[in-house]
Amino acid sequence: MAGAGAPDRGAAVTSRVKRAVWLTAPILIAGLVHVAVITRDVAPALARPIDGGRRCRGRPLLGRNKTWRGFLVMPAATAITIAGQQAFAARAAQLAALGPLARRAPPAWMVGALCGAAYVLAELPNSFVKRRLGIAPGTSAPRARAAQYLVDQVDSVVGCAVAIRMLYRIDTVDAAMSALFGAACHVAVERFMRVLPRRSRAPR
Repeated sequence: MAGAGAPDRGAAVTSRVKRAVWLTAPILIAGLVHVAVITRDVAPALARPIDGGRRCRGRPLLGRNKTWRGFLVMPAATAITIAGQQAFAARAAQLAALGPLARRAPPAWMVGALCGAAYVLAELPNSFVKRRLGIAPGTSAPRARAAQYLVDQVDSVVGCAVAIRMLYRIDTVDAAMSALFGAACHVAVERFMRVLPRRSRAPR
């Protein structure tokens, strides 16, 4: 009996991994589009801080790295990638089964826009707290560097995980696995961004 159950468990894990990759892929692609926009400094007029330079107790509200460009690019790019993915999945039952939208979910493009919005909105509390602690954008405090790095990498991912849990017919385990896969991809992209020439690291 134990031997018979092992393949079933393995198949279940494989299915969840495939679902995590499928759910994360369009958000990852949108994120790479965002990286390209940043590195090539596309639409520089939109690279203005969303806090408008406002300050709270003498410190920036959010900082120069949180710009209208990122606030617009991520939702727009994710709207396109998720709409495209769902259109492709409509022609392949096996793919459609990996990430069906919730019964009362809005159209696919709107689901994408909401996921992209969740991505950027989830970063704002972290930025707000760091500015209150006097930590400059793109840096970390001498203490608890590991904890700060972890939060920096998972804040947006957690926001996306919450969004897909609400907008897709998946369970919490699937959302958590998607978050883990997304976090790993986020770290990889962040490492890549660090090796870029400094002039390519424009505000988001």
